Amino acid sequence: MFNKDFYPTPVEVIATMLANTDVKDKVILEPSAGKGNIIDYLQQNGAKEVLCCENNEDLAKICSTKARLIERDFLKLTSERISHIDMIVMNPPF
Repeated sequence: MFNKDFYPTPVEVIATMLANTDVKDKVILEPSAGKGNIIDYLQQNGAKEVLCCENNEDLAKICSTKARLIERDFLKLTSERISHIDMIVMNPPF
């Protein structure tokens, strides 16, 4: 699970990413949630609901305890399933 390809987003980076963004009362999708650092930040800053996707089985289990896991593979989501979201927040893997 936590191998050389795992890059959790530090809270300082999340704060910089969202410095001028109001997440309060928003429904937000995190499409590559990892262990949920962005989920935690969004919830701590007033997001109404956080939806997430995570491909890794072990990480998906962690994320599902923090937010609503709507799909393991983000690429399988349909627009109908996320048409109600206000924003997408992610730190894409590279």
